[in-house]
Amino acid sequence: MADPSTAALRRATIVLLLAALIWGSMIPILAALAEHYDKWLLSWLRYVLGLPVLWLAVLCSVPPVAAPRPLQAGRLFRLGAAMTAFSVLYTFGVATAHPATAAIVLMCGPIWATILSRVLLRAPPPPGFYVTLVLVVCGGILVVLGTPGRTAGGLGVEGGEVLLVIAQLCWSWYSIRAQQWLADRGQMALSALSSSVASVLLGGVCLVVWMTLGLDLPTRAPTLVEGGMIVWIGVLGVAVAVLLWNTGVSLVGVPVASLFSNSAPVFAIGLGALMGFTPSWLQLAGGAVVLAGIAQLQIRQTWMARAARRAG
Repeated sequence: MADPSTAALRRATIVLLLAALIWGSMIPILAALAEHYDKWLLSWLRYVLGLPVLWLAVLCSVPPVAAPRPLQAGRLFRLGAAMTAFSVLYTFGVATAHPATAAIVLMCGPIWATILSRVLLRAPPPPGFYVTLVLVVCGGILVVLGTPGRTAGGLGVEGGEVLLVIAQLCWSWYSIRAQQWLADRGQMALSALSSSVASVLLGGVCLVVWMTLGLDLPTRAPTLVEGGMIVWIGVLGVAVAVLLWNTGVSLVGVPVASLFSNSAPVFAIGLGALMGFTPSWLQLAGGAVVLAGIAQLQIRQTWMARAARRAG
């Protein structure tokens, strides 16, 4: 991938931080909803509620100047399957992994994204990337270890951690292939098409779970607050966040974009503080390390883009 311009870097920073902010807000909201609603139904509803927003955005957007390549059903199915696999493996992984170890594995997402990007694209990361990678991962682990109420010394491996790694590889694969196969249709159409296939497949998964294990169907109508939270996780958590993520990936690539995802827990800390939860000093320190790592990479890339422009 060519070095992005200063304008592209600025735009990527904004959209990826907004995506991280939205995903960070999902943590306390989904935790609150999971107390009363089945997590499988919540996963499926997120996609179903987000689709109308995505397709409305497609209808209102300016179509590409050049005619896009014909859609290939096989590629669409694989993209949707990757998104569905991520959702299913993530759900099972979190449920069967040690909570603290699972959180740490998720903080290592940029590592898996970097490895997969090197394998599929053969593209080297930008200068300063590995310094940021170390800072972001270490800062994220500090955030996890500093979570109030976490059992002291409570680390272990219970099997689900492997599923979480595979889930992150599925998401990174989707992010890379979606840009290769659908970017000529624009980021809105790319997000809408892949999410539509994923919603159908995830609906099938929910049907299988309902027929085999059973689902905890709601016994009452959601309250006004719960309804707002459900709309929030669908419209923002899927439609807006996926669109922002794909846009950021198109500008700076998956490895760099994945670094921003580690700032989601930092935003979750801030939202939790607004809701009355006091963060620990270790969480604050870890959040500062994560943001400092991202900032140093962005500053370095901005300087390089300006230097290249002056040289040209």
